Amino acid sequence: MRIFAPILISLLLASSVPAGETPRPAPELTIQRFQTAPLLLSQLRGKVVALAFIHTTCSHCQDLTRTLNVIQKDYATRNVQVVAVAFEEGVTNNFPMYLKALQPNFATGITNEAEVKKFVKWNDKRDGILMIPYMIFIDAGGTIRGDFNGKDGFFSEGDKHIRAELDKMLKPAAKPAAKKK
Repeated sequence: MRIFAPILISLLLASSVPAGETPRPAPELTIQRFQTAPLLLSQLRGKVVALAFIHTTCSHCQDLTRTLNVIQKDYATRNVQVVAVAFEEGVTNNFPMYLKALQPNFATGITNEAEVKKFVKWNDKRDGILMIPYMIFIDAGGTIRGDFNGKDGFFSEGDKHIRAELDKMLKPAAKPAAKKK
């Protein structure tokens, strides 16, 4: 039994990675879409994903949606998929108005707050209030590489920072130097 204790402790620590820590595997997320089939986050494997958790009635989130419309257009040919997931109370009533007003050109849908907190590994006691918008950047292999919540300075220059995160993940991996003989 003693031999397995370090392995068990390592597994427990790995499964309790707090919010904001990267890299970490992206868990599954079901996104309920409006008038179409749900989207599983795993269906986007192979693409770089910019995932935004928003409230449809939040002015900062609406500004982010406008920014993401431009980013999706600019990065569409570069294997990037933008996704926005709304989760506020009353979202099923608010979502159609959000779609009509902002006309997102990227995948959008809804979920609930519990699912968002589970996905981002948010703990109210440890992390405080979950501030929105909240963005996650996932590489083509399904690993979370960036995690930014609404209290981060990330959104002060959202367009610039989002593009920097995407460009970083799209950059080809450096090849190891050839060994000298």
